[in-house]
Amino acid sequence: MMLRAVLAALPVVCSYLVAAGGPGLAAQHPPRSLYTTVDLKKCKSVQRPKDGDAWLCKGLPGYPLYIAEGDMRYFMSAGPQPDKRRAATQTLAPFNHPFEGKSKRITVEWRFYEKIDGRKVPYATIVRFFTSNNGGKGEVLVVSRITDRDTCQLVVVDALANSDAIVIARAAADQRARNADCKGDPMPDGAGGKSPM
Repeated sequence: MMLRAVLAALPVVCSYLVAAGGPGLAAQHPPRSLYTTVDLKKCKSVQRPKDGDAWLCKGLPGYPLYIAEGDMRYFMSAGPQPDKRRAATQTLAPFNHPFEGKSKRITVEWRFYEKIDGRKVPYATIVRFFTSNNGGKGEVLVVSRITDRDTCQLVVVDALANSDAIVIARAAADQRARNADCKGDPMPDGAGGKSPM
């Protein structure tokens, strides 16, 4: 009798989860990647509180990108009001930039879940930064966490010390970005020692 009642209620529960966008397979597909390219020349110049330049760029719908530069270091943040989020004040210790070659183009990898209604909800970004310090040069992948309330750098992966750096970065995004908080500093992941971080 009890089993019949439970089985009868399952379609109602599943329909509610789909409509409400609740957790589980009824509400979302497995995590995937989406890539966007940012051309700084096409971004809107905005005022930065301190010395340096800042831009507001197109990201995913509802998730604009804030990019700023100061003292030969770059800052990146994503989400509603991205300039107000913690990531807007975070950068790497060595001199750095996220540009491909001599261009002003940046590739952003978004890790996201797609809701049943087709909305893409990102929970992390992965961006390659090129670093330099005392003559040494390197490449690192920066994983940033995105939530409704904040965005912050979470993990830094030495892309020269790890042949599978992107696999490590995606695993960090998928396994840690949704459960971590933005109170601590970004942590290194994988092998290190080849890139200034």
